[in-house]
Amino acid sequence: MADENIAVNKQAKKIIALWSVCSVGKSTLACNFARKLAKETNLKIGLLDFSLITPCLHFFLDLEDKESSIEYILKSWQDNFSYHDLLKENAHRNKNLPNLLCWTGLIKEPELIDKLGDIQARTIISELSDLVDILFIDVQSDTLIIPTDVSLKTATDVLVVVDQNRNTIENTAKWLNNLHARNMEISKFKLIINQYSNKALYTDNKIKSNLGLPLLGTIPGVSKVNYDNATVSLIPLIKYGKFDKSIENILLQLNLYKAVKKRRRLF
Repeated sequence: MADENIAVNKQAKKIIALWSVCSVGKSTLACNFARKLAKETNLKIGLLDFSLITPCLHFFLDLEDKESSIEYILKSWQDNFSYHDLLKENAHRNKNLPNLLCWTGLIKEPELIDKLGDIQARTIISELSDLVDILFIDVQSDTLIIPTDVSLKTATDVLVVVDQNRNTIENTAKWLNNLHARNMEISKFKLIINQYSNKALYTDNKIKSNLGLPLLGTIPGVSKVNYDNATVSLIPLIKYGKFDKSIENILLQLNLYKAVKKRRRLF
């Protein structure tokens, strides 16, 4: 039984980076992926907000009045010091989902970004991946090179989230070309199309061919009124049946649900 548990832990241990241009639903999806797994499993699920200049996970998790985890860490940074306990103590926990842990971005002191070097970013992700079973990282496109590059290089899977708008596709293609030029491993990049926009210009097939990425899944359109009300009022979109099913299918494609089901049977 112990050997089986170790095998399941190794299978479930993943770092998933969600990457895209702004305003396509990336943070919304990150929260809903994390909530889905935390609600239906005993796994420890982590959410790291590395969209440091424009963080927003704290809004979705009702943490506006809390001190930023990353601000606290960067203020306390010392070379050659383990931040395992510090990160553990400064995780924000959801009272309804105690196995969901969140580390928020630079909410009040964005100037602290100057203290985030390559070593600091790698240490934060490494320590967090030891604290949780599955870590979701919300990152920006190329606005911040260090947290973006470190997250994308460290991740086991990168989910490229786009809507169907022409400008989104063109900008995403441009940033992908920049990553190619920096020798980023694109083979682990997978495409998710979020159909919440009612101003679709590109079809799924056209988006897939333009970006040259395998399509992992499509998030079906929730009516704009429902979508806006849910995101503004922080209500998880997984209450909508088609949305919830698409989230589950994507988790299955990432082999997260398979690992989850095995783990649940063991205990």
